[in-house]
Amino acid sequence: MNTRLILTVATFSLFLGGCSVTSQLLGTKKSRPIPLKPLKEVTPSINTKKVWEVKTGSAMGYSKIHPYIDTSTVYIAGNTVASAWQKSSGALQWKANIGETITAGINGSSAKNSASQQVFLGTNNGNAISLDAKTGKVQWIERLSSEVLSVSPSQNGRVAFRTVDGKLHGLSSSTGELIWQQTQASPTLTLNGASVPILIGPLVVAGFDNGKIAAYQLQNGQKTWEVTVAKARGNTDLDRIIDIDGKIMSLGSALFAASLNGNINGIDLSKGATAWANSFSSSTGVNVHPDGLYSSDSKGNIWRINPQTGDPAWKMDDLQRYHPTLPALAGNSLLAIGDKKGNIHWVNTKTGLFVARSKGDPAGYSVEPEVSGNAIYAIGRGGVLSKLTW
Repeated sequence: MNTRLILTVATFSLFLGGCSVTSQLLGTKKSRPIPLKPLKEVTPSINTKKVWEVKTGSAMGYSKIHPYIDTSTVYIAGNTVASAWQKSSGALQWKANIGETITAGINGSSAKNSASQQVFLGTNNGNAISLDAKTGKVQWIERLSSEVLSVSPSQNGRVAFRTVDGKLHGLSSSTGELIWQQTQASPTLTLNGASVPILIGPLVVAGFDNGKIAAYQLQNGQKTWEVTVAKARGNTDLDRIIDIDGKIMSLGSALFAASLNGNINGIDLSKGATAWANSFSSSTGVNVHPDGLYSSDSKGNIWRINPQTGDPAWKMDDLQRYHPTLPALAGNSLLAIGDKKGNIHWVNTKTGLFVARSKGDPAGYSVEPEVSGNAIYAIGRGGVLSKLTW
């Protein structure tokens, strides 16, 4: 029987924060953690506003459970509770106790410009669940092979669920029936989490713990191509973790992804082949705009990279050890970045400099803010949901 050890983000971050890996695992003498450097004072040069803020009751800790947003509603999940909140006012529309720990989601239709009919999530018991988007009532439950880590958007009657055992499951979005299943080999030691599978035309594209990205036909699961983003290297098991746990994103005919202890890659979708790759380590992934590719690395540096070549445009080190989220693109010239102290930092995309700072969930952030129109919606580890405009 193959035994796997799964680390939480918090545990992995301890190792990155200057503590000895050996001492942490074996209980020997501990090194003193490096203190956080004070944040730079910011004189705001943009007008940000907190429109509303609510306590949702969905504390998620270090789980990476992303909000899903359609034309009128923000859907969130955490602990055992899923809920829906009005975008305009923050008013509660419904709340549902699933009765199991929610570990994946929340996602819905790939057509976000219309009202949703259903939303999807997954649990630690391996259950894939569809909820009625209007009422929160369970529509169907399908038991999968192991804990669910992420859920794709739905399209043309299909939705894909990624589980901790390296499997990707294609289900009927209307009934929950298992249509197909694909498996990637998983290493012994991984970080708990998985990138959210994305849809590109008829394909579902997913990242895996073995450092690979694979594209499958969403309808039948047939593999179309596979690319190796990273190969395990290093002297310790921790150094050899190469999970693709963060956001993967396409732009035109290119796909972008990053792995832990590996690379950040530009992939040619027409060939299913790597166009460029640079050494990089990130559990947050990438966001891309024609003018720049953005990421936060494992040390807390924020990067802007040329998406055509992979060459760095700037690097900002002011958030080292603050565990910044992936930068969210707010319009064409701003980034919104959460951190472990509950700050939301606004950064100019051209210069990499702070232009404002807001306060949000004091428990901090594990996932990046979601952008919809001229607002961001940030859900924190303590379950506080905030809407801010700029």
